[in-house]
Amino acid sequence: MIRILGDMRDGVGESPFWNPDDGAVWSVDITGKRILQRHLGSGETQAFATEDLPTALALDAEGGAIVSFAGGVARWRDGRMDTLIAVEADPAMRLNEGACDPSGRMWVASMENNLTPDLQPRSQERARGRLFRIDGDRATAMSDAEFGIPNTMVWSPSRDRFYLGDSLRNTIWVWDYDDSSGEIANRRVHVSGGPGIPDGSCIDTEGCLWTARFGAGRVIRYDPDGQPEREVLLPARNPTATSFAGPEMTTLVVTSARFGLDSPSVADGAMFAVDTGIVGHPENRFRS
Repeated sequence: MIRILGDMRDGVGESPFWNPDDGAVWSVDITGKRILQRHLGSGETQAFATEDLPTALALDAEGGAIVSFAGGVARWRDGRMDTLIAVEADPAMRLNEGACDPSGRMWVASMENNLTPDLQPRSQERARGRLFRIDGDRATAMSDAEFGIPNTMVWSPSRDRFYLGDSLRNTIWVWDYDDSSGEIANRRVHVSGGPGIPDGSCIDTEGCLWTARFGAGRVIRYDPDGQPEREVLLPARNPTATSFAGPEMTTLVVTSARFGLDSPSVADGAMFAVDTGIVGHPENRFRS
C-alpha cells in the first residue's frame, strides 16, 4: 500500500529522516527553502522557513539537527541556525547531498550550482563537485573535483561500505569504509545505468540499497552485489530520496519533486509511505 503524507507538496523534497521521539519524518525542500516535519500517522505537516537552500539534514540526539545548505553546514534547533563551516569558497558551487556516518560525522558533497538566484534552472559548465567529511570546524576533502550532481550517501549496517552516486553519470559507487578513521578506499562501480537516474538512497538491515530513480517514477531495491531485486512504482515522476520509518522500521518513506515540471500531477512533490515488510536500517544521527 502506498499513501501520501499530508497535503503539502515540495519543490524538491530531500533527505527524509525518521524521528521515533515525535513520530515524524523530517526532511528538506530545497527550492521551497524550508525544513519540514511530517507526522507519519496523520500526515500533519509543520514547515520552518530558511534563508538559504537546505539540501540535506541529519537529526542529533539533543532535539536539533545538522543541516547542509547551499553555502555551508549549520546546526539547527527550534528555527535557529548556528553556522558551523563554509565548505566551498567558490560562489559558483553549492552543497547538494549530505548524511552522517555511523560514528556521527557529517559528510557532504558539492556541485556546480544548477540554480540561479531566482531559482531558475542554470546550465552547469562542468562536473567539479567534491566529497567532504566534516571534522570539527573544518571540512576534509575526500575526493577530487569530479561530481556533477552527487547523490546517494549511505553506509552499510556492517559499517564497512560507503555508497555515493552521481546523477549525471547515472552511476553509484561503493568504497571500503573504516569507521574508526572515517577513511574510504577501493572505489568500484556498484550500479550503472537503469531506468531514470539515481537520486537519494537508504539501506535495509539485509544490506540492500533502496534508490529513488529520478525521472522513472520508482524506487529500486539493489542487493549487496548491485543487482536489482524489486521495484516500487510511484504516482510521481521524480522521486528524490528514501528512508525507513515507523515503529517496526518497515515503512519506506520517499520524497519527490515537482520543480521543473510543466504540468505536475497532484502527487508530484508529495512524500510517500510504502509498507515493505522489510526492516530498514535507521539513519545515522549527528554527534558533535
